[in-house]
Amino acid sequence: MALTQEQKSHFEARGYLPYHRVLSDGELQALRQRSEEIARGQADHVPPRYVQLEAAFREEEDAEVDRLDQVRKMTHLCYFDPLFEAVARKAEIVDVIEDLLGPNIKLYCDQLMMKARYHGTVTDWHQDSVAWPQFAPQDHVSCWVALDDATVENGCMTVLPGSHKWGPINPAHKARFLENSLIPEPEPVELPAGSCLFHHGLNFHRTGANPTPNRRRGLALHYLRSETMYLGAGSEEQRLMTECEKPRGEFRFMLIRGREFDGRV
Repeated sequence: MALTQEQKSHFEARGYLPYHRVLSDGELQALRQRSEEIARGQADHVPPRYVQLEAAFREEEDAEVDRLDQVRKMTHLCYFDPLFEAVARKAEIVDVIEDLLGPNIKLYCDQLMMKARYHGTVTDWHQDSVAWPQFAPQDHVSCWVALDDATVENGCMTVLPGSHKWGPINPAHKARFLENSLIPEPEPVELPAGSCLFHHGLNFHRTGANPTPNRRRGLALHYLRSETMYLGAGSEEQRLMTECEKPRGEFRFMLIRGREFDGRV
């Protein structure tokens, strides 16, 4: 077991777990450099549609602003880039996922949240799993890996402890849910570069803006059990099938550990 019983109990009760360092200095430097190459278009192995700009730059890019400071997030890097795939397969991370989900593990997708200096905007309160209704059950676990120091000042993650126990909340009712007096006090989770945070897919979380001169990149890796039922492909999955799985002739998510099952993800 990677986790102590105290750590497992913390995750089960609160829906999240700050964890120790999982990336070395060398790995951090390589990932930062690769993320900059992809964001700036200096590497062409990631399709451009997986690079999303901040809203202020989507209509027209600003030649006066560093391209790196215009990118909001990049997705599905693990399906195209060996450096990012290696992070998703790191034993230091996957051992914890196995403690929380069991021995058969798949990666749904990944998101590199860039939170650009000066221009990184707020990501409002949300539950990841609510955006993924095509899966049953909704008990994913995400690992959020800090590629830079994540602080309150530059937009670190803030969580609502125990909110995963409330189940999926319809976005139409989210405002009333968050205003309820029963909701616990939000807790910011600051992380030094190279360390990570595990959280349940139904745990409410948000990130603040980044008005500082410091970058705050975070790699979100979204894991689920191989036994999970897949209820239908949305547009995102169809794009992945075309770009990532065409050689296999069948769409399956990335197997990380254990085995696959017929009729499952």
